[in-house]
Amino acid sequence: MKRTAIYQLLKWQQTSDVRPVLITGAKGVGKTYLAYDFSKAFFDHTFYLNFEHDGYAGKIFNEKDPYKLVKHMLEYFHIEVDDNNEIGTNNINNTGRVLILDEISHCPPAIEMLMSLQFTGEFPRIIAISSNPIAKEKINLFNHIPLYPMQFDEFLVAIAKEWYIETIYTHFETNKKVPDIVHKELLGIYKLYLQIGGMPGIINEYLNFNNSSNIPERHNLLSGTYQNYLSQINSDGDAFKMIQVLNSLPLQLMKENKKFQYNIIRKGTTHAMYKEAIQGLSDYNYVIASYKIATEDLPNLKSIIKENKLNIEDINNFKLYQSDVGLLYTQLVKQSPPPFQKPIEKGLLENYVAMNLESNGYPIVFWESDSMAKVDFLLIKRDELVPIEVFVGTNTRSKSISVLKQKIDIPYSIKISAKNFDFSNNVKYVPYYATFCI
Repeated sequence: MKRTAIYQLLKWQQTSDVRPVLITGAKGVGKTYLAYDFSKAFFDHTFYLNFEHDGYAGKIFNEKDPYKLVKHMLEYFHIEVDDNNEIGTNNINNTGRVLILDEISHCPPAIEMLMSLQFTGEFPRIIAISSNPIAKEKINLFNHIPLYPMQFDEFLVAIAKEWYIETIYTHFETNKKVPDIVHKELLGIYKLYLQIGGMPGIINEYLNFNNSSNIPERHNLLSGTYQNYLSQINSDGDAFKMIQVLNSLPLQLMKENKKFQYNIIRKGTTHAMYKEAIQGLSDYNYVIASYKIATEDLPNLKSIIKENKLNIEDINNFKLYQSDVGLLYTQLVKQSPPPFQKPIEKGLLENYVAMNLESNGYPIVFWESDSMAKVDFLLIKRDELVPIEVFVGTNTRSKSISVLKQKIDIPYSIKISAKNFDFSNNVKYVPYYATFCI
């Protein structure tokens, strides 16, 4: 389960910026595996605490003096330090140590003490992990690595087909078509990815059994874990609303119009009643929110993103996608067995693209013009606005970009479909399997 995020950890390990790393993401995306796998490979000794499951771990951090705290931690890990700062008879100095603090949000004092603990020198490198949201002002103190479900390139590595990745990148850059036989095989692997999704544990399940028959059950178990966890950490009322929103997502994305509609949850619901629940789901990384940009705001999109004006509190015209496309696929099958009708497949494809864009660090936004034109996603690349349209199959005819050009200048547009790579008439054609390159 090699993750591209490991390169961020390697960069951190090789630089003088010793601030603790904070890995965030939904449960099941592989945060602990990534941290532990990296630590075992590049450090002599890995020390691990889990605040969610180890009650005593939280008690250690009741100590406010960082040096006394370190003493308690060394005792907890049975580390004896002599005058030469050597560990017992192993003769391993502290430069080879890394400390992993899992689910640190369950122990707020640990977050407060993290920087002080690091500067005592006993644990020169610290990796903190959290499935729960951390306040932005706290996140900014650390080397933050958000982790998302595995993208298609990581999936290729997991199924031992990594040689395709360089080919995809090369043809994405050159816009030259790949051979038809390669294109068809990659489309087939992409369809398999849609069913399995990007959760490492579920991909591992597929690899162990070499078939996908057990994947829906694993998806259902993970969805149940999410709902159970939300019930544990929120009030009954808040958890109930969050679960209602999650359960409505397949129906939301099966519609022709993918915008979130409250009446699908139940009649009489309003934005004011559910906006906090939806924001909470976004903070927990269980959903991906896509916000509508008004035509008059198009020239200011960069500043709107920079000033963080995209949030559920202020905007009631948005779409919601599942955090993982595999979870959505299993839920859609319950509603309408494959082959999917076009609106359902379009919702699945949009969800897949949203996952990729979020993982690549793009805010997720879309644009509509009086229902005459619809652009699925808008990106800011090299300070220019680049629109993206997503198509089912190979028919990519659309007037939406022409309408958008009347409102604002764009350097080119991207069309994601089952077509091979190409570039013509200022349109970059990207096959589904190359979305991770954007």
